[in-house]
Amino acid sequence: MTDIQIALIQALQAQAAWLLIPMQFFSFLGQPEFYLLIIPAFYWFRDPCLGLRLGLLMGISGGLNEALKVAFHLPRPYWVSPEVRALGSHPSFGLPSAHAQGAVAFWGLIAVQVRRWWFWIVAAATIFLIGTSRVFLAVHFPTDVIAGFAVGAGILLGFLALEGPVGRRVAALPLSRQVLVAFAGSLALALVSVSALAALGDWQVPASWAAGALERSGQPIHPLDLRDAVTASGLFFGFAAGAAAAWPARGGMCAAGKGSVRLLCYIFGISVTGAVWFGFGFLIPPDPVPAACALQYLRAAAAGAWISFGAPAIFSRLNLAYRS
Repeated sequence: MTDIQIALIQALQAQAAWLLIPMQFFSFLGQPEFYLLIIPAFYWFRDPCLGLRLGLLMGISGGLNEALKVAFHLPRPYWVSPEVRALGSHPSFGLPSAHAQGAVAFWGLIAVQVRRWWFWIVAAATIFLIGTSRVFLAVHFPTDVIAGFAVGAGILLGFLALEGPVGRRVAALPLSRQVLVAFAGSLALALVSVSALAALGDWQVPASWAAGALERSGQPIHPLDLRDAVTASGLFFGFAAGAAAAWPARGGMCAAGKGSVRLLCYIFGISVTGAVWFGFGFLIPPDPVPAACALQYLRAAAAGAWISFGAPAIFSRLNLAYRS
């Protein structure tokens, strides 16, 4: 089916003159950076419970996606075909598409929460366009996107089935045990990717893939680097542990005040998130050594904890928040 899929990518890219900017926009809606902008808005201002659920779900989805990519270790279209244009680039393996998988999990959970027929249509259209954008940019085969949709749906259904009983058991634990459970869950996410990498044995990325990717995009690839898996693991731990510390029996905390006050709170919170992220980034060595993975984990955990605990605590101290 490779030839058919390449032909489909070529057909889409033939419309690049007017599709490029819309497809780049929808691709951004599946980026981790987009979720890091939107989830705090839910958690801080709109619905702390939904924000908490989205943060945990996306951490789980991201960690499992990295493990599946390594397990399948399949290339992206522009790595192997000179017949497509690399309108985007990524250093990791292709199957399953993280954008497609995350889109189903993220928009699907919001749709379940909203329970409006019109939002289901909006969510389905957004998910479809995010997946299409990845094919258009030649960073995924259509089968990568279909697999991402399927895995995302499976993760969402599993989350919905288990969040109630698991959440009640964790909530009944003392804070120290809740933090320990969060840490154990993050390690489990990381170990899935480590196990997938170990199962490859002495398998190496074909030189033709690396050469093709570099020639067509100008960017090197390093699909056996587990930093993305460590990032997802660290974000999950920091966000879950911070929420455990901040979440009283009465519920979460919402920022209060006029729209301008909330906007300033959001700008402040996101700015500190960026400072934490990029500040830690200067300390991380570029080589994939154990120290780099450890620092990447701490970096992601600190950012997650700031979002779920640090920012709400500051808002509360300044009398800019109320219990939700």
